[in-house]
Amino acid sequence: MSLDTHTLRQMIEQDEFGLLTPPPKRVATTADERLAGSFQEVTEFVREHGRLPARDPANMTEARLAMRLSAITNNEEQASALRPIDELGLLGDAPPELVVPTEPPETIEDAIANDPFGLLDDAERIFDLKHVPKTQTMPEQIARRRPAEDFEQFEALFKRCHADLRSGTRKLLPFANPKEIEAGKFFVLNGILVYVAEMGELKLDKIRKANTRTRCIFENGTESDLLMQSLASNLYKDGRRVTEPNEVTLERMGLAPETKMGFIYVLRSLSDDEQLADFPDAHKIGFTTQTVAQRTAGAEKHPTFLTAPVEEIAAYRLPAAAAALVETILHRFFASARLDIWFDRDGATVAEANEWFDVPLPVIDEAITLIENDAITSYEYDRDQRTLRLASTA
Repeated sequence: MSLDTHTLRQMIEQDEFGLLTPPPKRVATTADERLAGSFQEVTEFVREHGRLPARDPANMTEARLAMRLSAITNNEEQASALRPIDELGLLGDAPPELVVPTEPPETIEDAIANDPFGLLDDAERIFDLKHVPKTQTMPEQIARRRPAEDFEQFEALFKRCHADLRSGTRKLLPFANPKEIEAGKFFVLNGILVYVAEMGELKLDKIRKANTRTRCIFENGTESDLLMQSLASNLYKDGRRVTEPNEVTLERMGLAPETKMGFIYVLRSLSDDEQLADFPDAHKIGFTTQTVAQRTAGAEKHPTFLTAPVEEIAAYRLPAAAAALVETILHRFFASARLDIWFDRDGATVAEANEWFDVPLPVIDEAITLIENDAITSYEYDRDQRTLRLASTA
């Protein structure tokens, strides 16, 4: 993704919402507040499900809550501190109705007899079907793969793309947004390189999403006319996007080939530090004039990387002179989600996580797109909903 330097200059001059003004520093969350917040998550789970969380390997979120409750229960100091807010008595003897049964009921009658919350009071009607349409609406056209008769026209493109990937001119990155699907773009779907040769005019479909038919050429010599949203859905499940080659990016930006470039990068920590357990979308947003691999080499030795290995999630190429400004805009935009926590290693306190934010990757990608389109000042980040929304005019 590229950013126009003229657009960035305009953003500085028209900083109506003060995104470039340093915000007041947030007070760091204390250990007691983090402990209370963690216990509150367990309480909300029990309140919602009517039972204690179980260590279910198939549900890591619930398993983490179960391990958290066990750790608190076995730590008398933490348990004592939390008892004043223990609304459900989870830190004493758990009420019988909250104990997870060790054996499943053998009959429906047993299940109803041991239903303290009355969830099965209407069990006799569970087989009554309601609000089920009699007929299923089928799509007007189903996309199927078929041999591409003119595949020879695309074969050289696939070979060039593979060569670019080997040389590093192109990269594979996670697919994050249907807007990334354009004619002339490459993707990897289920391990196969795909070229979007054609796209129709975008129109709103029945569920108010922009959609159109595409012509997708696969490197195995087949093609398909997938709907754009169907292609996006498949790419979310098992796909990657292929970045454009460097020379195309420079040409689109109107820059000379010798222009010094840099990267805005997004990283995920591979640390097993328990302080990150409550931040599943913790990402570092930074910039470098090196390659991201060079910048992150030896990450486990540097506080800025939380003294742990990291994984590159996304990288956006832009002129080096603009990189610092773009990084500043993103840091100010996501300031409410900054991880104001400290990490201790062997008793030593390391630097505060100033460049780490608890923000989902698709939202970061959307913010980059807004910067590119000179629209970032019209939006703000909703930390509670974990989405972008139109900025308040108040």
